[in-house]
Amino acid sequence: MSFGIPAGKFFVPGPTEVRAEVLVAMSQPMTFHRDPPMEALMARVTTTLCSVFGTARRVHVLTGSGTSAMELAIRNGTVKNVLSVIHGDFGERFARIAEACGRAVTRLKAEPGDVVPLDRIREALQRGGFDAVLVTHSETALGVLADVAAIGRIVAERGDCLLLVDAVSAAGATPVESDAWGLDAVVSASQKALALPPGLAFAAVSERLVARARTLPDRGAYLDVLKYEDFTARQQSPTTPAIPLLYALDRQMADVEKETLPGRFTRHASMAKACVEWVGRHEHLGISVMARAGLGSPAVTCIKSPIPTREVQARMRKEGYELGGGQAEFIANTFRVGHMGDHTVGGMGAMLDVLGSVLQSR
Repeated sequence: MSFGIPAGKFFVPGPTEVRAEVLVAMSQPMTFHRDPPMEALMARVTTTLCSVFGTARRVHVLTGSGTSAMELAIRNGTVKNVLSVIHGDFGERFARIAEACGRAVTRLKAEPGDVVPLDRIREALQRGGFDAVLVTHSETALGVLADVAAIGRIVAERGDCLLLVDAVSAAGATPVESDAWGLDAVVSASQKALALPPGLAFAAVSERLVARARTLPDRGAYLDVLKYEDFTARQQSPTTPAIPLLYALDRQMADVEKETLPGRFTRHASMAKACVEWVGRHEHLGISVMARAGLGSPAVTCIKSPIPTREVQARMRKEGYELGGGQAEFIANTFRVGHMGDHTVGGMGAMLDVLGSVLQSR
């Protein structure tokens, strides 16, 4: 029995659709992860990922979900008191991970579809006592994009405060400049804008974070960034990696380089623009975009609908398309269009035509 959705019709905001060529790359023969061929592969992927994360330092590749990289950032980059800037449910998840690691968390929450004003972040930091700030770049739950560069400038005013960024649905869809923006940890995952199967996480960390990690006694074992620093320098993984996923990553990064990152960012921005404009033309159906104008994510658009979410999803499924459901308190009356990875403006336009018919025919 097949449970899959046909190619070009899977618009979930993660895991996103994976091209057949990438899936085929996973079928290569198994190899020993300490042998020279695997070391050469690790050298390639940890280097090519640097451009995605905007850093001169090698990017660490973890076998795990994006949540594992988020916990790595917390365990290695925070000490005691954390300021969490929350623009939706995944920002809240970052805060809960910090609390699970024993950190005290102060939350700054935005109104749904909006971002926390920069002045509020500056004021909170001026009151002092925070050793790190957490923020989600592209909030997958509500389709909101935060100005991480501006937040980085504010955090830099505090000197010893680190900035940890969840870029799970941002990396590969929009510029991320870890070094230029002063970001101390930027974490992501394979199943979003990089259009790979789930199972890999990525962590770009600064020298400041590594220096702090050396002072912390509770880095854990699997997520100890110092181990990753050591093994990545040797072009290896601290533990047995998901080797087939590394084959897929190697193939996809070669194709990303052919498209070029600017080209990939333009395509994502064009898909987001087309989706938002489509919603604007169909407001008579009672639908609206959750993100405030100008704050939309290039990777996902969250749409509020008078038709229950599950009904929209079920009817689109009958038409051969899969959409994402809502999150948290918006689970019942929003659905999400994941326009990320290797989707195209034309393919999304075809899906939106069907969506319009579904919404009109109720």
